[in-house]
Amino acid sequence: MSDDYIRSIAHKWLAGTATEEETAVLMQWYGKEEEKKYKPVWWIGIAATILLTAGVWWIIQKPEGRRMAVYVPREQQNRIVLPDSSIVWLNADSKLQYREDTLSREVTLTGEGFFDVSKRTQPFIVKAGKCITTVLGTSFNIKAYNNEAVAITVASGKIQVQDEKQHISILTANKQITLEKTTVERTVNATVAHAWIHGRFEIDNETFETVANNLSRKYGVTFHFENEALRKCTFIASFDEHATLERILGLLCKINNSTYRISEDQQEVYISGQGCSL
Repeated sequence: MSDDYIRSIAHKWLAGTATEEETAVLMQWYGKEEEKKYKPVWWIGIAATILLTAGVWWIIQKPEGRRMAVYVPREQQNRIVLPDSSIVWLNADSKLQYREDTLSREVTLTGEGFFDVSKRTQPFIVKAGKCITTVLGTSFNIKAYNNEAVAITVASGKIQVQDEKQHISILTANKQITLEKTTVERTVNATVAHAWIHGRFEIDNETFETVANNLSRKYGVTFHFENEALRKCTFIASFDEHATLERILGLLCKINNSTYRISEDQQEVYISGQGCSL
């Protein structure tokens, strides 16, 4: 495929308007170009450039303000230090946009990130999904993948969350807010929400569908449920950083009376059985 076509898709991806099909084409191109990491790959017109560094896309928009867009593909994670010294851990299949300017304390997240924000008088703002999170200096996890509920969990300090209806919630340590069709606040163990930065895989009363989405990003596979009812089965489980996909699936299927099958190319996972409907 031509560089012009890839450039056009990259422009749309950067703006958040790329379709799933166009994003898939871009991911395929990324896989073929990965061996060129540590070097500039090509210029997107005069607007941006992409560099591949340790499996991460760094997209730098020009000319004003040097707006950065960092993308972490599936099966990977990355730690980023922002210009104000705040630290962000990005989970697989996540994108963070920010200005390379110490005076700017505003970022946009698509996917999942754990933020350890440096304390300043100027607020630090995260736009994710349809909500805005504002802090001064604290640590928190935001999970905001496309077509999934937004979940914000506070590890330390205090944050303010504003939803699309302009409703404002104040959260403190070990509080979580989930925004989907309705807004739910609850008390949680915050370490579970950001255990992924240490390689652990935690399941906190989540549906099989949500778990499958998380496993898809972590292991680079696609799930198929042969019985749709299985999607709604729920789990509570904890796995260390050494857990394989097979180990996780084996335990989950045993718990919920189902079975799994992985394709020969290790790319597809099929879940079958009556599961929790029994």
